[in-house]
Amino acid sequence: MTSAQDALRSNLVKLAQTAIAYWSGGWLCLRWMELAAEASPLWLPAGIALTALLIYGEEIWLGIFLGDALLMGALGASWELALSSALGSTLSGVIGLKLLRWSKFSLKLSRIRDVTALILLGAMIAPLLNASIDSLAQMLAGNITWKTFGQQWWLLWLGDCSGIVVSAPLLLRLKLDSNRLFRKQNKARIIELLTCTGLLLGLSWLVFVCHDNSLNLLGGGLTNAQYLEYLPFPVVVWAAIRFQTWGAVLGSVFVAILAITGTLQGIGPFIIQTPNLSQATLLLQIFIIIVAGTALLLSAAVTERQQIEKQLRDTVERDHLLAEVALRIRQSLDIEQIFETTVAEIRSLIDADRVFIAALHDDGRLKVVAESVVHYYPSLLGRNAKDDLLTDIQSLFTQGQTFVVSDINYQKLSVAVAQYTQHYQIEAALVVPLHVDGQPLGLLVAHQCSGSRQWHQQEVRLLEQLASQVMIAMGQAKLYQKVQQLNSNLEKEVEERTQQLQDKIQEVQQLYDMKAVFLQAVSHDLRTSIMGMLMLLKNLQTRPGDNLTVSRAILERMVKSSDRQLTLINALSKDHFAEDSPLVMNFKAVSLQDFTEKLLQDWQSCLTQNKATLTFDFSDNLPLIFADYERLSQVFEHLLNNALKHNPPGINLVFKATVNSGMIQCCLTDNGVGMEQKQCDQLFKLYLRSLHDRRRTGIGLGSYQCRQIIEAHGGQIGVNSNPGKGCQVWFTLPIAKSQPSAVS
Repeated sequence: MTSAQDALRSNLVKLAQTAIAYWSGGWLCLRWMELAAEASPLWLPAGIALTALLIYGEEIWLGIFLGDALLMGALGASWELALSSALGSTLSGVIGLKLLRWSKFSLKLSRIRDVTALILLGAMIAPLLNASIDSLAQMLAGNITWKTFGQQWWLLWLGDCSGIVVSAPLLLRLKLDSNRLFRKQNKARIIELLTCTGLLLGLSWLVFVCHDNSLNLLGGGLTNAQYLEYLPFPVVVWAAIRFQTWGAVLGSVFVAILAITGTLQGIGPFIIQTPNLSQATLLLQIFIIIVAGTALLLSAAVTERQQIEKQLRDTVERDHLLAEVALRIRQSLDIEQIFETTVAEIRSLIDADRVFIAALHDDGRLKVVAESVVHYYPSLLGRNAKDDLLTDIQSLFTQGQTFVVSDINYQKLSVAVAQYTQHYQIEAALVVPLHVDGQPLGLLVAHQCSGSRQWHQQEVRLLEQLASQVMIAMGQAKLYQKVQQLNSNLEKEVEERTQQLQDKIQEVQQLYDMKAVFLQAVSHDLRTSIMGMLMLLKNLQTRPGDNLTVSRAILERMVKSSDRQLTLINALSKDHFAEDSPLVMNFKAVSLQDFTEKLLQDWQSCLTQNKATLTFDFSDNLPLIFADYERLSQVFEHLLNNALKHNPPGINLVFKATVNSGMIQCCLTDNGVGMEQKQCDQLFKLYLRSLHDRRRTGIGLGSYQCRQIIEAHGGQIGVNSNPGKGCQVWFTLPIAKSQPSAVS
């Protein structure tokens, strides 16, 4: 009920405004021209009536009727003439509205067809009825005779024509584009505007108003000049070309006002051509219609040309944008960069307030992944929303059609969507669904936030064309992601297979190395030990007699040889040469002096046989060591055996022990043949000796065991040597925390 009352109140206000404007326009014309109920050269109410009908609709016809009736009554006309005049004016206005609507007239007057329709249908055909009814009523009332009927009819008809051609475009511009008058212009534009206005007013005043000066110019030549009224015409053309509709409208108004002023004063070119005021008025009306019509047509032609040029530029830019986006899609897989460039160029091209791309997730959420927006409007980038301009997004994808909204306020929206549009200041929208092979991917959306907007078909087509490129990019990106995922899985699988193969190869290599170690141990170390024992036995065999007495020294050597064989055989097991195999140790406090004295006694015969000497150099108060006596004996025996075996007889051995950094530093130095650096690096590692090294035999298993034993004690072992300068083997042993009696 409230909305109906508001609508009624609004209609009444429009009716009152129309009636007041009609009455005011008529009163202004008649008083300015000092006429009573006579025909006016320029009838403003005709233009006011048609403009009101075009803006408010035919519902306000009563305002025109009342305005005209009140005007005629105020001028002293009879009620019959007042009613006939009101009826003619109203019917002419309504017929003009119907004709213009039939011709699809645009209020902007930016096309030649709109100006032509206004002149022919609105200004010439529609007023025929008003001129006929008014002239016939005045003749019936006795105000005019049949002889003057034609002249009166022409005056009325041309007055309405000139009033519509001059005032209707001015009122329409004030209604639709009044802000343009107050827009900031550059300095050159303002200078041109002032120059054009000054020339137009000056020439019009000189031609139509300046009677005294015009009679004296050129010796009175202007008084007899033909077509002098068209002297301001080039300036009107200039205004129409340079300032389009506003220039044409204002130029026509200025010329019409000055021409009417001069003619009513009995001066000017129209009075010069005929002394009859009625005929001069007819010439004046024709002149006004020609000037205004020509200016409007010229401005419309310029505007149409500019629009065509703009459309051509936009088309070129759209084609360029499409080609550029397509090229980027073909050359790049960076989907984010493609999206950001696309939305920025679309917004610039169609002059929208916000353009964004939203991706549709599997759970139905729409996430904005790229956006270009005017800085003073809220951003949607990164936001998730299940509601957009439609209450059902899935139906939009199902239909696969572009969704166009010129004014969001006229849409039936749910509460959630209405809040969404209000929060982000959405007034108009253009939504294009994105899908590939029937699968929805997202939306390409353009928003207008500053107000409602009538989206042009070219803009809709541009978004649809770009949407196809965006769909290709999104499909390409998804395909690339799948390929990347497949490549990643394939690379991972290849890495796993390669690692497994490398593990197998390493395992096989270890088995092969173990086999080689075993074979070389059997063929070298065990053979050497057996050959030594065999030599002793053969020596005993060559002695005479059946009962042989074996000396203790020979017996001890046989026992040592057997022990060595057993040690080597045990070392061939996996546990003895595996890097990560721990040794079982039996630690106790040991006196290094007592240990070496016993060692010297055991090795004295071997040293004597090799003509070698062994001396000891211990620091004073050497503390006890914390060691496994048996394992440490293996280290000393191996180092002494290597020194004697790999050097010529007569070498000198020195064993030195000192305290260094909380450890016992032990060094066994000889003056033998020495070793190369490569041999030093490999001495305590498990390795196969080169088959070309005939002088050295074995696999280095004993030296490797020495390293394991020393490291099990928590110490380190190494060798320093140079060829021909002897060799120094060093190792460290831990100091016993308590110093009990030495264990021998």
